Amino acid sequence: PKSVHMLSLPLLAPPANVYVYAQEALDPNVIWARRVGMWTVAEAPSRTVDSVAEVRLSLRFERPAAAGPGLVQLLFFHSSELSLLGTTDSDGRRALCCTDRAAAAGACRRAGMLVVRGDGEADEQQPGVWVRDVPFRGPEATGAVDATVRVSRSGVHYLLLASCAPSTGSVLVSGSTAWLNPHGYLPAELYAFLPFFGAMAALYSALLALWVGLCVRHRSLLLPLQVYIGGVILLGWLEAVTWYRDYDLFNAGGSRGVVPIVLGVLASTAKKTVSRLLLLVVCLGYGVVRPTLGATASRVCALGIAYGVASALHDIAANVSQLSEASAPLRLLGILPVFVLDVLFYWWLFGALTATIGQLSAPRSGTRIPVLQLALERTTSPLHSAAFRCPHCTRTPSYSRAALKTLHDAAAPP
Repeated sequence: PKSVHMLSLPLLAPPANVYVYAQEALDPNVIWARRVGMWTVAEAPSRTVDSVAEVRLSLRFERPAAAGPGLVQLLFFHSSELSLLGTTDSDGRRALCCTDRAAAAGACRRAGMLVVRGDGEADEQQPGVWVRDVPFRGPEATGAVDATVRVSRSGVHYLLLASCAPSTGSVLVSGSTAWLNPHGYLPAELYAFLPFFGAMAALYSALLALWVGLCVRHRSLLLPLQVYIGGVILLGWLEAVTWYRDYDLFNAGGSRGVVPIVLGVLASTAKKTVSRLLLLVVCLGYGVVRPTLGATASRVCALGIAYGVASALHDIAANVSQLSEASAPLRLLGILPVFVLDVLFYWWLFGALTATIGQLSAPRSGTRIPVLQLALERTTSPLHSAAFRCPHCTRTPSYSRAALKTLHDAAAPP
């Protein structure tokens, strides 16, 4: 028989917590999987008096060419219940769907259904594996599920839509599923970003006001570099405000638009790029031992543009798509250009800073050396950059790819 395929979120869709199905085809031997972090009301970091922790299902199923009986199943469960799903044959192979061969061997009870070992709970108020069958009797062409499933344990939860019986045929799925945490629609793993960026926006506002006040007070003594520093602070404020607004809208409405994500990524990229360029020109001696950069300015701009473009493309792909679900080579392809440009930046910084400190070693130049020594400490960041970037090339989130791999491994029938 044909293999069972596990389908998770598409790679080119931003994450959401209200999933809308518009006549999407669920074919035989296919399982759809959704995965979201959920809090219970008692353990949620933020909640109101009428807070709930639940998943609301409103789905309609239609068979365009109904010929015989069929079945679609829905499963909702905590990640700790993954071991209850599927069966293992004598060769060590796992399968989620019960096949004729597995049923004949006594590994499962009925062919054409998901294998749920132990007590599959149908009570929406109780923990365990929540199971709901949508049977099609004879030539029956339609079915529906309207249910609310309570979350009884904090952690990552899965929702599976499965069509294990080949006789079911193609089923068109319409409707929606809404995952509601006590604090709103934000998944539990993303909630911390909301207060974090709110606090960052407040801190950047205070810092920007202080910097502008100092610049106005000492405007007759201002250096161009100090104006550029103010620009970096402004970009940091814009980044924090944009991301806070993005997560606030996500929490309130359950979906995440592409435009706010792109704006946030561009603000973050602009801040990172300008701050690196600012540090580089200081190490090159601009405003310290030379009034202009001369011909070096074009190379600095070229490196800044290359880094900005590479970083923006990678960050947009990581935020708009489900990049963590991509293969290691694909993630490496996105991370490697940014990593190489980071190393190139810091290699240039070390060389330029060493040369500039050499010029400042002359008499009466010592008062500016501490500033560049501080910059030298800042250039130790390539080690941090390497330590941060390289693990991301192959890292697997503990609750996502590894867990879905368990489901994938169980997808093929024994």
